[in-house]
Amino acid sequence: MKKIYDLLSELENKIKENILNISSLRNVNNDLRVTNTDLLNKNKKIKEDLKLLENRFKAFKIANTISGSHNNINETKGEINSLISEIDLCISHLSD
Repeated sequence: MKKIYDLLSELENKIKENILNISSLRNVNNDLRVTNTDLLNKNKKIKEDLKLLENRFKAFKIANTISGSHNNINETKGEINSLISEIDLCISHLSD
């Protein structure tokens, strides 16, 4: 009878340990989820900032070429044509 009692006691202790481990892991998981959400938001913000800077850089290159610099004239013409194509596409979508 003592042997059964010892086994039950050991089993109970292991169950308590596992419950504590599960609780601890849930807390870690929740912390990681919060961290992940924060990092995803930061990543999204950085991507938006990068897109804004790329657009500003593109506009700067066009303005620089138009202002009289003879460097990248063909590239600027291509950019202007690309912008015109985008505007035409927007107009066609609005027309539909």
